[in-house]
Amino acid sequence: MSLRDGTLGQRLRFAALVAVGLLGLWLAVADKFTRFGTPNVGWVLDGVYVSPTRHDASEAGLRGGGRVLSINGVALDQATMHGHTTGPGLHTEDGASNTLRVRSPAGEEREITLPVKPWVWEDFVFTGGASDLIGILFLAVGVITFALRPYEPPSWALLSLCSLAGGALLTTLLPVDDAHPWAAQYFLVIVGFVAYVPIHTALAFPVVHPLLVRRPRILWLIYAVGAAQAAFNLIGWYTHYQLGIFAYTRTIGSTAMLIGIAAIIGRCLELAMHTRDPLVAQRARILLAGSVLGTSPIAVVQFLREGFGKLEIDNRFLFWPLGIFVLALARVTVRPALMNARVAVRKAIIYTAAVAILTAAAMLLASVRPYAVSILLFPLLYFWPRFEARLDRRLYPQRTRFPALLHELGDDLGAAASVAGVLDVLASAPARLCDARGGVAFLLADGIGGIETVRGAGGVRVDPSRPLADELIIQLMRATRRGIARDQLAVEPQYANIRAECEAGFDRLGADLLLPLVSDQRVVGGLAVAERASGDPYEAADIDALDTAGQQTVQALMRVGATERLRAREREFADLKRYFPPQIIDQVMARGGAAELGSTRKLVTVLFADLRGFTSFSDSVEPEEVIATLDEYHTAMGARIAEFEGTLEHFAGDGFMVFFNDPLDQPDHAERAARMALAMRDDVERLRLLWTRKGYNIHVGMGIHSGYATCGFIGYEGRRDYAVIGNVTNLAARLSDAAGPGEILVSARSYGELRGVLAEPVGDLALKGFHQPQPALKLLALAGAQRASG
Repeated sequence: MSLRDGTLGQRLRFAALVAVGLLGLWLAVADKFTRFGTPNVGWVLDGVYVSPTRHDASEAGLRGGGRVLSINGVALDQATMHGHTTGPGLHTEDGASNTLRVRSPAGEEREITLPVKPWVWEDFVFTGGASDLIGILFLAVGVITFALRPYEPPSWALLSLCSLAGGALLTTLLPVDDAHPWAAQYFLVIVGFVAYVPIHTALAFPVVHPLLVRRPRILWLIYAVGAAQAAFNLIGWYTHYQLGIFAYTRTIGSTAMLIGIAAIIGRCLELAMHTRDPLVAQRARILLAGSVLGTSPIAVVQFLREGFGKLEIDNRFLFWPLGIFVLALARVTVRPALMNARVAVRKAIIYTAAVAILTAAAMLLASVRPYAVSILLFPLLYFWPRFEARLDRRLYPQRTRFPALLHELGDDLGAAASVAGVLDVLASAPARLCDARGGVAFLLADGIGGIETVRGAGGVRVDPSRPLADELIIQLMRATRRGIARDQLAVEPQYANIRAECEAGFDRLGADLLLPLVSDQRVVGGLAVAERASGDPYEAADIDALDTAGQQTVQALMRVGATERLRAREREFADLKRYFPPQIIDQVMARGGAAELGSTRKLVTVLFADLRGFTSFSDSVEPEEVIATLDEYHTAMGARIAEFEGTLEHFAGDGFMVFFNDPLDQPDHAERAARMALAMRDDVERLRLLWTRKGYNIHVGMGIHSGYATCGFIGYEGRRDYAVIGNVTNLAARLSDAAGPGEILVSARSYGELRGVLAEPVGDLALKGFHQPQPALKLLALAGAQRASG
């Protein structure tokens, strides 16, 4: 399923969630451009809790945060200052200074005097670098994961969490005061929802909870409460928290967030300890570690600070742990890489060492000049992708050979001359590319080959007792046109009720992975991949390589099919040349070839011709002369058959039979037969001039009759004739027998169809095989030709 496949409502919800995150990003970027070069007091208040916005403010005593008791001698309290960054007596002009009385998280009270200075780039990196970076990571993970697996329950939960959490992180250090209403309202709405969206996440990860499957409307309740929290936040901000109930909105939100995070941790802990599926347990452990290390610190600190006035620390210290959580989320959603435990451990160790080196470098740079930490952006943006590529080449050496291996597969597929040969090459691809124990390549009955074809490699055998198309897992693959892995059955909710049937399908194919062969947007077959010899699961790069082999296979199958069709067409064309002239063959082939020439009953005109005196001639001359004479005769007659588009049923020595009006309709079929007979008689007269000089006394007699007959192929495979069967052929043959030298006898029925042909009656003829005499006429010439000769 792709993003385009969703309903209008689904696509609108997706667009709304993405827009929420992008709006936070836009507000953060706009705030940076707005504040550059403007006077900055050196701190920002989250209620009465302070966070430094400049490095010199941190060095002066605001490092670690704390609670502001007074500004320039004016006392602050939660009721009057919650949500504001300005206060009575605050100096904001450039060059002025402000004196804060601050109680540190350790309980120590001190006065700090800070000058007002222009806000510069280093201040941005110091203040919002961590929160902005992690917020962008949240957005990226949510959108990318949803794009890969759109409109599934886990994807909705992750997109909601990442869009809201990303937007909150991007705007968390923006001024929340009357001078910045849009940023203030956005932030207060977002944090209202952020407090409850972890409950949605707990119901969808690591696997979908049965409650969410049975009662999907519970999400309406969760987000309705979130909307109420957002409304309370806004009302409290507009009223400056003068109403008593609104003074507790942040406490309620922090409590809800703590409950949501606890739900995630509890769900992961339960699955990690009790599930029987190793993949689910592994996902649960990773998400558990990410939740405990990444989200629990901010949830606990917010709860203690808002509810009990404890842990009044700088919020920025809570942002870096969130990076652990977003990386855990990304790891859980990238399924193929997640399952490769052996390689994942080695990668984790190497990544940990790399992060340690970067951290040490950051501390060293910070000790020299605080803004120099921004230099670390270069390893992250430039060197890290190259480092990861080299690490993959080291851990996955076979992947470096994928291009060469795929080229070899392409050559083998190109050399295969049959469907079975192509499938044999594809069945061997998993072993050659990914060290699989075996593979099965198959075409379905309604696919390219027209019959179900199954080929195995590596000793894999498929039970042929029933068609593969009947397997439920094959039907799902055809419906989704996507690959399916065996481990998905235990993780994804759509397989919950059909898991046993799908497992049986995988067992029958001896496979851990099933990939489709797609031609013209239709699944025509598949590749079943057995487990790897190393026991490692298949990752995205392996699946991409196998998909590429599958695409090459489809192209090879189309080539083989086209070649076989061309050869069959050539054989068919050669076969049809025995009966039909070229112009008729072209039309027959255009209509579908010989396959379309089924038996049919229709009105036809049949012409029989036979040489008179041929028997005595053949007895008196050498066989070579007989063959040469027949060749002259047949060549002349064949040219006339092609000219008048007749269908030749057979040549039999000195005789032949031709019929008209089949396989193509010819309304003038009787007239064609008559005109052809007259032309043939003239041709024989010209040949007789040569034959007479040689002493050959040979002439031709012909008979024509029209009537209904059954037309079609008769015989068996490899030896067939296209014939007409019926009484019409008998009468035409008897008229030919009765015709004298140079005569053309035509039945009364045929003559009734003729126009412009002269004939004379010969009376009723007693013909062999007919009880009643048959009226006949002798064709003389075309009417125009007679007038010209007269």
